Amino acid sequence: MAEGTETSAENAPSQPRGRVVLGGSCTIHEGAAIKAHMIEQLARPGPYEIDGSAVSRVDAAGVQLIVAFALDCLERGLEYVWIGRSPTLEQAIELLSVGALLDSPGAGMAP
Repeated sequence: MAEGTETSAENAPSQPRGRVVLGGSCTIHEGAAIKAHMIEQLARPGPYEIDGSAVSRVDAAGVQLIVAFALDCLERGLEYVWIGRSPTLEQAIELLSVGALLDSPGAGMAP
């Protein structure tokens, strides 16, 4: 039985091993805590999930931290996927014109 379990685990698609969860407020005031959470997640092997669905307040500093995380993943060749972005977060990303920087590395590319 254990042998079958090992085989199915080997054949399974890579599952996210880290998860960045952004709270309701993603501003300069929470910057240190957000940065610490992101660094903690980067210590885990990727890929990562980013959940920004709860964000109701965001400023340029908060978006900058998210972009820094995305660029760090890009430099390390790590993949991530967004599992949610609130309308507030989407609006800030659009306003600051950083949407292209927040696309997951390799997203939409054929194997």
